[in-house]
Amino acid sequence: MNFTAREEYGLLATVHLGLHGNGEPIQSREIARAEGIPEQFLEQVMAGLRRAGVARSIRGASGGYVLARPAREITAGDVLRALSGPIVPIKCVNPEAERCEKLERCAIADLWQRVQSAVTEVLDNTTIQDLVDKRTSLEEQGSFMMHI
Repeated sequence: MNFTAREEYGLLATVHLGLHGNGEPIQSREIARAEGIPEQFLEQVMAGLRRAGVARSIRGASGGYVLARPAREITAGDVLRALSGPIVPIKCVNPEAERCEKLERCAIADLWQRVQSAVTEVLDNTTIQDLVDKRTSLEEQGSFMMHI
């Protein structure tokens, strides 16, 4: 199962907002530079996050983006769904798709359903705050190692 650069960049951008935002808007140029994301591509990603209610944009000279809700209330699953729709490994287990006529006699449908459930459980139980905390911990470890 492959996730796209769009989804990866969406997670990186929301973690950046959670880590550095403190309620203050952050310009997309800063996020792009800090996270290594092409700025034009990031604008498309942020538009998707804004439409889904994950992020808000603030206009003006000191404007930018902020998280629409606290980082502890936004999950990785929210971000991925905002950018790509339902999280499904294969079309036949997508509840929004047409029902597959072979589903009742498909030997692997249950496997795909279990894969979908496992992935969804991890994504929906991982908040942006969890990822912010992990990144903070990794940065602290890295800075500690540099000072030895």
